[in-house]
Amino acid sequence: MISYKITTTILGVIIFLIIFSLVRRGRLQEKYALTWFAIGILVVLLSIFPGIIDKIAQLTGVTYPPALLFAIAVGVLLIQNLYLFIFASQNEVRIKDLMQQV
Repeated sequence: MISYKITTTILGVIIFLIIFSLVRRGRLQEKYALTWFAIGILVVLLSIFPGIIDKIAQLTGVTYPPALLFAIAVGVLLIQNLYLFIFASQNEVRIKDLMQQV
């Protein structure tokens, strides 16, 4: 049976390789890739050292460490979603200004 450590390490490496490939082909800008590289590295680190999430859960008072992991993941995704909405709103204003100039 394959260990969860090996599975999650492989998952982190796959995320890292996919993001690297997207940046190389020019389909993803570097400023967005940095966040995803950090997520890939974090997944690999947490898979190699699962005790880290247990220690963080103890410090924050969370009794079930995987719940903390999911809460952090949801928080990161919400922040990223907010950032993308702000970016889209700014672009919308720029496009409107450019259309008025033309």
